[in-house]
Amino acid sequence: MIILTDSCPVCNSKNIEIKTIEYDFPEIGKSLLYTFKCNSCNYKTFEIIPLEDRGYIKIEYKIDNKEKARKLLLKSPYAKIILKEIEVEITPGIESKFEIRAIDDFLMNIKNNLERFKILYSDDKEKYNKIIEKINYIEDVLNNKKELTIIIEDEKGLSKIY
Repeated sequence: MIILTDSCPVCNSKNIEIKTIEYDFPEIGKSLLYTFKCNSCNYKTFEIIPLEDRGYIKIEYKIDNKEKARKLLLKSPYAKIILKEIEVEITPGIESKFEIRAIDDFLMNIKNNLERFKILYSDDKEKYNKIIEKINYIEDVLNNKKELTIIIEDEKGLSKIY
């Protein structure tokens, strides 16, 4: 999220530094690198804003062993992620950013979010149990007991698996 202000969103100090640099990233192309730093409370944030559109891409990637789960995922802020077998869909939001992380770490993050999310359905046994099933399925994938297909739909064509 780009901060369009003359003060820090955390401490309201005006002692801030904002920098924007145009940079040509090998995998992303020309982009705007935006950094924000508060010199009072040390709050920092940065964002990469792509200036190029490479066109819609769809990637289907099957995880059927630990090697494939350890591959790197470059997820753009425009990417929708679908975990096919467990019907989980992660859509890009207003604060979506580029992420680069191992797929197993990405799945662990989804599992942890589902763990936190399940409390909302403690009164609805059916929905609660479905969330538990999704959590267990992800654990089985991470333990090499089940397969999972990740589908990445990126309208700007900037996501990739390495």
